[in-house]
Amino acid sequence: MQSLNQTPSLILSTLSGLLLIVIFPQYNLEFLAWFALVPLLFAIQNQPLITVTLRSFFTGMIFYFFSLNWITNTLVNYGNIPVSLSFIILALLAAYLSFYFSLFCVLTTKLSRGKPVYFFLLAPLVWTSLEYLRSTHMTFGFSWMGLGYSQFQTLAIIQPAEITGVYGVSALIVLVNAGLHFSLNTWIFSPKGHDGWKMSYRVIGLTTLVVGLWFGWGNWALELTKSKIETSPKIRVALAQGNIKQHLKWNKLYQKKIMEVYKELTLQGAKKKPELIVWPEAATPFYFSLDPNGTKYVQDLARTSDVPLLFGSPYKKQIAGKELFYNRAFLISNQGKTIDVYDKMHLVPFGEFVPFRQALFFIEKIVEIIGDFGLGKQATVFKLNNHQLGVSICYEIIFPDLVRQPVKNGAEYLVNITNDAWFGKSAASFQHISMAALRAVENRVPIVRAANTGISGFIDATGEIRQKTSLFKRVMIVDEITPNKGPRTFYSKFGDVFSYLCFALTGIITILAYRF
Repeated sequence: MQSLNQTPSLILSTLSGLLLIVIFPQYNLEFLAWFALVPLLFAIQNQPLITVTLRSFFTGMIFYFFSLNWITNTLVNYGNIPVSLSFIILALLAAYLSFYFSLFCVLTTKLSRGKPVYFFLLAPLVWTSLEYLRSTHMTFGFSWMGLGYSQFQTLAIIQPAEITGVYGVSALIVLVNAGLHFSLNTWIFSPKGHDGWKMSYRVIGLTTLVVGLWFGWGNWALELTKSKIETSPKIRVALAQGNIKQHLKWNKLYQKKIMEVYKELTLQGAKKKPELIVWPEAATPFYFSLDPNGTKYVQDLARTSDVPLLFGSPYKKQIAGKELFYNRAFLISNQGKTIDVYDKMHLVPFGEFVPFRQALFFIEKIVEIIGDFGLGKQATVFKLNNHQLGVSICYEIIFPDLVRQPVKNGAEYLVNITNDAWFGKSAASFQHISMAALRAVENRVPIVRAANTGISGFIDATGEIRQKTSLFKRVMIVDEITPNKGPRTFYSKFGDVFSYLCFALTGIITILAYRF
């Protein structure tokens, strides 16, 4: 096959980068995902590996640098980092993520040995394998901007994630892109009747078959899940979005005012008789259970409202003579008694700990508490009113394998508490909640999400987001959810089997490409 040497490669690489940006929130032009990679695939076609590396890296840099530019706001406003340094940090993160982009293009090109059919077959497998790898590292994993998340609003497409996880949606998108590239290249550059035309029809046929089966399965699963939601018992939950400004949160002069905000919202929500009221991450401006006055205030509020409260609060304890802080979620009864707690298990680099502290001594943590945070040890399953629930804190919700743990152990619904004030009015809050939609589908449980400054809301087991709040608004929302007491999904029980299968198939097809 020939390549589009007449078209400047820079334009093609840039075009793919721009298309990838707009398929995610806030643009939400998700339909463009199905051909966003095609320009890049033309740009790297029949090129030396060094050229493939550079062109794909450039595409990745455009995509990640502009999609994640909200990071500079966080670093400058809350990390006291100079603007110039914040952009350097953003560029380094974008470069790290773009490395996977380049690795995808180089590996697919190398392993397919210049054979277009094998390139088509390998592309979705290699992409999925790499996306899984960059998302799952317990310390530095970063699932943000995974390709499958772009489809969170197309409910029929994301339903099969209950088996494949979000990675299956990513694989489908790349399969379509690779199929379009193969066929377009043949139809443009090969004479009509050439053998390549027959193969292109087979490729299109296979791609269409896979998409059709996927979409059919998704529609069936969507209707089945909706039916279960409509006919199953429901519980009422209230979410308090306090909209507390970050720079006031730990100012002792505002402590009383902050608690008055949550008291007002809680009593407002209690009038609708919910079974649970949820406050955001680190909602209390003190250490609950360690600060006597603050603790009593919250306990009294639970008794007055006569509703159990779930909320985030910092906690600290001495371990081997060292003071460790924890980002903790507390569940207390309507009598103010602590039912159980959950300590955050996946910490935010530079937010809750500084990696490589000796080398990066000049970077302070963003969180306004001295000292690094300790790691939680287990995914607590809370028991409340004959139901079981699991909790994730902040960006833990973006890690599929972590979120499935409490569901596997019996949780019937999930609660995500977060701050998100760090993000300002950027796309980050919209990106954040979009990823939560995939967790609901993967585990077939509803998710209730309380964010300090937004976006709060309720997510059905179909992935549909309801009652989304506006950013930086003080509000209490109440709605009904349907806890799932039925069987666990394949994904909840077994995890990333689909991703492991992609690894295996990559090896098998590579062997075939070398032999035939």
